[in-house]
Amino acid sequence: MKKVLFYFNLIALMSLVLEVRGQKENFVWYFGNQAGIDFNSGNPVAVANGAIMTYDNASSICDSAGNLLFYTDGQMIWNSNHLLMSNGVNIGGSTTGGQAAIIVKQPFSNSIYYVFTADGFGASGGLKYSIVDMSLAAGAGAVTQKGTVLQNPSTEKLAGIYTCTEKFTWLITHRGNSNEFCSYKITNNGLDTVAVVSSIGTFIPAGPYGVVNSTAGQMSLSKDGSRIVNVNFQSGTVEIFDFNVASGQVSNQILLNKTYPAAWGVEFSADASKLYLSVYNSSSVLQFDLSSGNAATITGSETSIGNITGFNCPGFSGATGYLQRGPDDKIYLAKCGANYVSVINSPNNSGAQCGFVDNGVYLNFKVSTFGLSRAVGAECLNSTVRELNNSHAISISPNPNNGSFEISLPEPNLHNDIAIKIFDAMGNLAYHERTAFPLLKEINMAFLAGLYLIELSWDNKTVYKKMVVY
Repeated sequence: MKKVLFYFNLIALMSLVLEVRGQKENFVWYFGNQAGIDFNSGNPVAVANGAIMTYDNASSICDSAGNLLFYTDGQMIWNSNHLLMSNGVNIGGSTTGGQAAIIVKQPFSNSIYYVFTADGFGASGGLKYSIVDMSLAAGAGAVTQKGTVLQNPSTEKLAGIYTCTEKFTWLITHRGNSNEFCSYKITNNGLDTVAVVSSIGTFIPAGPYGVVNSTAGQMSLSKDGSRIVNVNFQSGTVEIFDFNVASGQVSNQILLNKTYPAAWGVEFSADASKLYLSVYNSSSVLQFDLSSGNAATITGSETSIGNITGFNCPGFSGATGYLQRGPDDKIYLAKCGANYVSVINSPNNSGAQCGFVDNGVYLNFKVSTFGLSRAVGAECLNSTVRELNNSHAISISPNPNNGSFEISLPEPNLHNDIAIKIFDAMGNLAYHERTAFPLLKEINMAFLAGLYLIELSWDNKTVYKKMVVY
């Protein structure tokens, strides 16, 4: 009888598809000179009640419902009442540290957060971390550990991602005076201070403080965690790599054939098919098509999608700032000295179709500087269902199966990479890979019995197919 009920439920589920939704931990940003943006309404809305005043990237974190918890400029931490958090002064970073700070939630904890901070110019302060416990001070939080050195020498480059498969977070940085990427794992047990080291790519010198070098320049991860990009300010090099979210390894460098001196901000489109670059002393915003996987072809695809306008910050020769993908999958660009940030509304699209808007979000008289906000919560934990109507092109054989199966997608005259993602019934990412057309992929995985959703994405198209594992 139980077996009969299982199959009746399965038949009902076969008319539905999972829609994976992240939580709202990145829905409020504070940055610049008391500037802020709130995404909770579905649209970016300026908030002008922040206490922060900083030149470079800041970090803000919310609870899963989008309620602000705290934010930082790398030197100080403010609580949700915009007051300095208990023990939240002089946490060890620098307000000129490029990607000066990033907040990371400890997985499976509702109270413990790590605040990673970088010294400016890769100087002697190195990479440090502090710990915030939100269960203290009547829910306003307190810093319980402050300014602990994690890596020295380091750089201004910080990025992070929560892995839906393994349920842990990676904090990725680049060691100074080396070509080493360092991935630090944060689990439910806390921070592992021994990094996974990948020796690959450009040698980046560090320090001293005040000397501009290639420790500056943004590092960003693709939304699915399969790629990482690093730009180096002084040398102007742009490097794209594969990133393994299971192991933390960085591999397969693609070094663009052209240098962009003063390379500053960089970000992937949500589908990782496009790359966007800002250059500190240039008003032009550049787009690259990544679909070929070839350095010369990617370099040759360079397109200016528009120019920023506005005033430079006092004492600086450039106005173009960092880029950041928002929770709405649009890309935002800081403009130093302006009351606006720029927006790329449809980053997956090519050229002018990406929808660049110079004065995209008005900051309600507050001022943008060079940075925005970046934090790592615990995304992809929730899911809902909706109707499936575009699965006809995918063939899964056999289906149902025991975890060994073949995916095929016959699409003529296509040569771009395709992203394969498989989600379980809870909306967790169980498998992902990028491969090439034509697609004929054998997969052998120890999946638990249940219903799975297969998602295939390329160009601006996404198709789905349900699969049953017994």
